[in-house]
Amino acid sequence: MGKPIRVLHVDDEPDFLDLVATMLEDEADQFVVERATTANEGLGRLDETIDCVVSDYEMPGLDGLDLLAAVREEYPDLPFILYTARGSESIASEAVSAGVTDYLEKAGGTEQYTVLANRIENAVGQYRASKRVDTLDRIRSTVRDVNQELVRSRSQAELESRICEIITDGPPYEFAWIGGRDAEAGTVVPRASGGDGDGYLAEVSITLDEGPTGGGPTVRALAADDLVVTQSIEDSEAFEPWREAALERGFQASAAVPLSFEDRQYGVLNVYSAERDPFDKTEKNLLRELGGDIGHALHRIEQERQYRRLFEESINAIAFHEIVTDEDGDPVDYVFLDANDAFEDATGLDPAEIIGKRVTEVLPDLDRTFIETYGEVALEGEPTAFEYDAESLGRRYSITAFPLGEGRFVTTFFDVTEQHEQERELTETNRLLSALLEHLPFGVLVEGNDREIMAANPAFCDCFDIGMACDQLVGTDCAKAAEDVAEQFADPQGFIERIETLLDQREPVIGEELQLADGRTLSRGYVPFSLADGEGNLWLYRDVTDRKDRERELRTMNEQLATVRDQLELALETTNACTFDWRPADQEIQWYPTFEAVFGIDASAVEPIFDAYFEMVPADHRERVRTAIQAAIDDGTGYDLTYPVEPGGERIWVREQAQVMTDEGEPRVVGTITDVTELTEYERRLERQNERLDEFAEVISHDLRNPLNVAFGRAELLAEDDESPHTGPLLDALERMEDIVGNTLTLARQGDTVGETEPVPVEPVVEECAEMIDSESATVDVAEEFRIRGDRDRIRHVFENLFSNAVEHSAEDGGDVTVRIDRIDDHGFYVADDGQGIPADERAAIFDPGFTTTREGTGLGLTIVERIAEAHDWDVSVAESREGGACFEFTGVDIT
Repeated sequence: MGKPIRVLHVDDEPDFLDLVATMLEDEADQFVVERATTANEGLGRLDETIDCVVSDYEMPGLDGLDLLAAVREEYPDLPFILYTARGSESIASEAVSAGVTDYLEKAGGTEQYTVLANRIENAVGQYRASKRVDTLDRIRSTVRDVNQELVRSRSQAELESRICEIITDGPPYEFAWIGGRDAEAGTVVPRASGGDGDGYLAEVSITLDEGPTGGGPTVRALAADDLVVTQSIEDSEAFEPWREAALERGFQASAAVPLSFEDRQYGVLNVYSAERDPFDKTEKNLLRELGGDIGHALHRIEQERQYRRLFEESINAIAFHEIVTDEDGDPVDYVFLDANDAFEDATGLDPAEIIGKRVTEVLPDLDRTFIETYGEVALEGEPTAFEYDAESLGRRYSITAFPLGEGRFVTTFFDVTEQHEQERELTETNRLLSALLEHLPFGVLVEGNDREIMAANPAFCDCFDIGMACDQLVGTDCAKAAEDVAEQFADPQGFIERIETLLDQREPVIGEELQLADGRTLSRGYVPFSLADGEGNLWLYRDVTDRKDRERELRTMNEQLATVRDQLELALETTNACTFDWRPADQEIQWYPTFEAVFGIDASAVEPIFDAYFEMVPADHRERVRTAIQAAIDDGTGYDLTYPVEPGGERIWVREQAQVMTDEGEPRVVGTITDVTELTEYERRLERQNERLDEFAEVISHDLRNPLNVAFGRAELLAEDDESPHTGPLLDALERMEDIVGNTLTLARQGDTVGETEPVPVEPVVEECAEMIDSESATVDVAEEFRIRGDRDRIRHVFENLFSNAVEHSAEDGGDVTVRIDRIDDHGFYVADDGQGIPADERAAIFDPGFTTTREGTGLGLTIVERIAEAHDWDVSVAESREGGACFEFTGVDIT
């Protein structure tokens, strides 16, 4: 028998509570079931000993979700299973959102109690494992905190004191102390402690001799230089001299951890837990790792004393680091161990803020090659020197790095930022100017005072037929270049003369147009400027031929649109719909002739302004309509509203659809108004019918299913105790009633609707449904894997009903049945079997509610299949399979 599992079951049916308790305790001896018939009674029974809560949903007073909320306030992680007969997607979704652990719907048969038992075992197992993981996480967090302290502390006393404080700052350790050998006194002397020891160290004595106080875990850990754990202080003979003092303070287990580095031992760490048997393999390894880290740190502190004075008084910027490697020994980061005042002066980094941190935390943009270079220094023992730009600091340094051994290294810094800044700025300026000139979308030509070409870009050469590359123009005579291209213009002489005029006037000109002989149009700009040794000229050329063509096309299009608008306005005046044209700025509305057909009054009887029309909207709808219309006007979008109007005292419902446009900077609303009174009344009747259907489903779900479940459970218990020939038919009848209730609920709640659709892999769904059949006579085969876009739960219902249909009909013949599923190209799929098939004269009726050819059938399964197909906009039909059985084909399906 495993560890007991205490279950609190809350349900308003006492008989059902007794049945579930009996079934669970029959399933496994470890179950202990507490029972409560109300949520308040259940809360009164809830305490730390409960491992799982199982609750019904619908109960007097607080329901199951209210109980869940109350439990979560005090026990956020305690397993909570909602086990109810009132199952629906909305309740399941609300329960999941509220933090339920699992959701199980009550059903007929004893199998549900096996499922419930498994769900409880799994939930409690995960809950207990999670608590253990939390403990290990806290230990790992403690190790990390200690490791950070290892690199911060500058003295042995400070380090050991902080270690004990950190270890006992929270679970799982109540008390910790660090001590070492005192050879002269022959004892282990405590040096630091933390936690709730309550005078423990003053009462105990640990000696280094062979007496009773010299054979405990502390001395054994020092002698073996390895971890020694005591899983139960109460049962350990070696702990006998200190047992009473430990148990009085609630200590149940302890671990002694030697603090060593290489062949040097620096003491021992003892930790105490309030739980028995707390140390597993993972925790032991963590404690060993912690001991090694502390020993290493104590070794480092001893070494640091030797160079501290030289380090602190140096005028050079110096920093000490330790390389961080991955599991393969490759460098991935390094930690700041120390830095002097000169380091802060050179880098601007405050040692107090960076010591103990990784460089990737301090300088997140650091180049990875920086870490690789330091890794070679620290791990291979080779010094190096280089210059580096620290972009996050905005500085450039000349850096020298020397190895110190054991993965540590020292760096010296010299700030060389200023001497590189001018060179960098000059290089960057030249690069930007060159890139700008190279990629400008228009031609650029720059000439100096003597008309020598200083620069020309590729776009300039693209404008003209020049027999050389643009960089070959640099240094040539600009006047000669102008003469060479003049013949390409429609007026060559005018081109040359205009250039001379612009040079004489030296006034900027932008956007003058020049016609080329080949019909193209160029736009030219001229900008004079000053140089250090004289004057210069900037010429800008752009081919605007396409733009001019587009302008002509736009003018033609605007003329055509004006014609179309005139025709549209004429069409609106002759249409049967009530159309309007409203300009909100001046409130004017133009109504077209069909106004009277919709509202039953002459448009001339209503003042042609918005507020006059709006008076026909009832006061209880007016603000909603006004707000929606104003929001559309503000956003410049359209709107689609349905609301009532009362033009002559009689209420009618209208649908207003309109689009907001901009006309000469002002909003303009154009739309239609349609009388939808009959449609609105029909929708309301349909809504009332749906509400009555939901009420019917509630009655079936709760008022019929609960007694049915109790009857089913009691009947099965009766069958186990009594061999009466009446119990078999009784169970069959109850099972048939359960099938009828389930199928009726499926039709009432889910048949005509689908939820969120997604590409659903067929094979996993088919396997799940095949397991639900639980028949050894059926074989299900998916020809090839494909996906169906749809509601996964609805698709599962389709396959479940088709598989059950095939098995039921094959059972009448006493034979096996094979069901095959395959796609129909990319637009559908089929489900076929090799059973007896469906006669042609019955195929038209098989989807009708209640139609069945078997004594056990409910006549609703195929109706559900058809309703789900229709809800997905699929077509379903039945034919004969190639083996002579039934073949259900679904088309209009999105298959991938």
